[in-house]
This record gives sequence, structure tokens and C-alpha cells, in this order.
Amino acid sequence: MTRELRFQRIPDVIRRLSAGIRWKLQPDFTPLLDEVLQSPAQVVKESPVKQVTRHHHHGREYYIKRYLHRSVPLRPLKYLFKATPAWQEWDLSRKLEARGIPVVRHVAFGERRSWTGVQESILITEGFAGLPINEVAGLDPKVVLRFVENMHESGVIQEDLHPANILVQDNPLELRLVDLHGTRVVSRLSSAERQRNLAVLRIYLPIPVSQEIERLSRCARQAWLFQRSKRCLRNNREFGTVREGSLKWRVRLTFLDGSVRRVLTAPDDFLASRAQVLKPGRSATVGKADGLVLKRFNLRKAESLFKDLFRPSRAQRAFRAAYHLELAGVSTARAIAFAERRWLRILLRSYLVTAEVPGAVSLQDWLKSGRTLDRAASRALGELIGRLHREGFSHRDLKPTNILFDDQGLPHLIDLDGLHRMAAIPDSRAAADLERLNRGVAAWKQAGKGSRMSFLRAYCRMRQIVKIPRLGTPRQDAPRERD
Repeated sequence: MTRELRFQRIPDVIRRLSAGIRWKLQPDFTPLLDEVLQSPAQVVKESPVKQVTRHHHHGREYYIKRYLHRSVPLRPLKYLFKATPAWQEWDLSRKLEARGIPVVRHVAFGERRSWTGVQESILITEGFAGLPINEVAGLDPKVVLRFVENMHESGVIQEDLHPANILVQDNPLELRLVDLHGTRVVSRLSSAERQRNLAVLRIYLPIPVSQEIERLSRCARQAWLFQRSKRCLRNNREFGTVREGSLKWRVRLTFLDGSVRRVLTAPDDFLASRAQVLKPGRSATVGKADGLVLKRFNLRKAESLFKDLFRPSRAQRAFRAAYHLELAGVSTARAIAFAERRWLRILLRSYLVTAEVPGAVSLQDWLKSGRTLDRAASRALGELIGRLHREGFSHRDLKPTNILFDDQGLPHLIDLDGLHRMAAIPDSRAAADLERLNRGVAAWKQAGKGSRMSFLRAYCRMRQIVKIPRLGTPRQDAPRERD
């Protein structure tokens, strides 16, 4: 069925041609089109290929989504043979309304065409006075679950059930789908499709689900966080690229102040003259000053020269790992910036800047000072390592010097360039991490049996392990997770 025939079967939509754009409009919105387009715009989201703006007109709110296809070579030509994203969402809104699924009202769709293809497509929707499902205080998760299950019964699945894609309005209670991108309409959904969809929703909202869906949700969450962590390597509202001195830095823009700029301009001078050197090693040099910590990764081995041509630097790996752990709720020093010094693609040095952990004391210094590792600190440490393993990470160098306690007595992980991510941490790998930590603290009487048992209980609760393992025999008594 052609697009033109589909338009003709929608009786409450009329056509209009203006400003080189061919529009399809709801009848009641037709006299408002020009006024809404000319009204002041507030940018909600903007990229080289898409722009979303908010408009107010006579007490009503409208959103205009523009797809700028001409920004990408050959993309306008592609949409001569394929439906544009704006058209797909417009068409979906009609199908969902026919199936009784509440969506924000779509009032206009337009395309600007030329002989080279579709240059631009536009979608206009009415605003809805609601909040994302994760921002509504006291919202019963079962209400959202029933909404999604009703979609499934109607043959509708939204693959990207992000909280911002379902809005909730209170008094009277009403839920609506907002962004229809990723929505499919089928004759019938399989049980596996329903489970996977609920697993995605379970990432953001504690809906009551079976153990199997909860397991799927943990896997989906890990995959989502891994993809989300890539944004620290792209230009967006939070991260960007700046050139300071002879280096081009990838920076967390919200932290880019005078103190940070001074470090970025001359990182080697910072370590040589201003910083308190914490580690003067051959592999890496670490110094701190002004609430910042700079780690310079030095060239270690000759064979690394070839490997580093094809892999990210240790600073980049540590930068992304720190952001990934932050998203996953694993405490670590907050990453601020990284840079690489290369010559003809040969990596000579790389640099990582992080925020200093307030009042930081390493676990080793804590024990050396004679302080007791009390149960509260042991539990906090057990929860931290348990969360690290639950999120699919192995530290591989989990020694007391790589664990810092802040001034509140809370632990943080550092030295993340060797962090290893897996879909699921094998029992042997988890046990090896625990045994490495156990060897580091076993010589100190302040970390006695009571402290270590508190650690293990907290660790097992975090990972939902039924039987507490014994340290020292990682192969035979490795911890097993319960599905």
C-alpha cells in the first residue's frame, strides 16, 4: 500500500502546501500552523541531524521535531525510497490510537522535498502535562506494569521503554507514550518478546516480575550502561574536547574551571613543581594538588609501542571505566579529563585527571595507622566489591592501596585502567579478586575474623549468594550466584 493511499484513508487529516513543505494536518490545528511555527522556540534537544523545540501558543504547548536530512550526504536520496522517521512516527500514532493506546496527540506532519530527495521532515505534537515515570513520587509500579501489559495485549511493543518515553499525569491519573521511535505494531507478541520488554522496563522501575525477567533485566542493564558509557567519548552537553597547551583533552565540561585548566595546560609541570607526588613509579606517576589528582601513564615496555597503535591508551580506558562505574553506582574517583601524547600514532604518554576523594586514606594506610577495620567499614567495603562484581567488572589488582576511604568512612575504588568487564563474572574470577584482597589485609590484626565475616556477609547479600564462601580455596569454594 502506498503512502498516498494511506493518507486518503484518514478522514480527519487534511493536506496543505506551504513554504515548500507539504503538510498533513489535523483539522483543528490547520489555522494554528503558521502561528505555532512562528512562535518563540525553546530548544529541548539539538544535534546536527535533529532538533526538538518547545512552543507556547494561547495557553497550549507544542513540540516541533525537525529531522534535517540534508545535513548528511545522500540521506535525502535514501528517503525517496523509504519512509522518513517523522512519517513513521506519524503513522504509528494513528495505528496506536486505533488500538486504544494513549499517546501524545500528533497534530501535523510535513516534508520538504526536492529533486535530490527529502531535505527535511517535521513532526508537531501537543504537549502533555505529565512527568517521566521515574520522577513521579509515590507512583505505584503496578500501574505502569498494567499500562505496558495492555500494550502487549494490543500487539504493541515499545523496544526502548526509557522513563522519559512514558509520561504520567496525576489527578486524574493518566499515562501516555511520548516518543514512538522504536515502537512496533504486530498481530501477536511472543512470550519471549514480552519478557524482554518487561526486563528493559525493570531497569528503570521496580515493577514486580519473575526471577527470570529479573535476570534478563540485570543483563539488559549491563548492556545499556556499557552503551551509555560511550557518551563520555563523544561531544554532548556533559563532555567535550578542548585544546590546552600542546594537548587535546577530552573533558567533563561541568568541571572545567581555572584549576582544571591550569593542570591541562602543563600536566608535566604540575607533577614536577606543584603537586604532592603520591606515586613516582616507572609505570605511572601520580600527584595531587588543588583538589585534583593527575596520573601520568608512562611508556612501560617496548612491545607496547606496537599494541598502542591499535588500542585506546590506559588513560582513556580508565576515564571510560570511571564513568561507567559512576553510572552503575560503584564509588570511584570522579573522572574529569584525559589526553594522549602521540607522535605518528605512537603513544608516548597519556594523562588522566580525576577529582580528589575527600580526606582519602588508602585501606593500607588505614591499617598501618593501627585503626580497626570496624564492621561498618567492612560492610561498606563488601557492598562495594559485591556491586562491582554484580555489574560485571573484575578489578584484577584489588589490593589495599587501590581502595580509598573518604572522610565519611566510605570506600572508593581507584586504579581502573586494568578493570575488566564481562557479561557475568565467573566464580573463579570473583574468588580470585576476593583472595587478592584477603592476602593484602591478612597480615593486619585490625582486619580480624569478625571484620572479614562482616565483609563477606555484605558481599553475599549484594550478589544474592546463598552460601558464604571460605577465603583461601577459591577453586573449590567459589561463590555461586542465585538466578
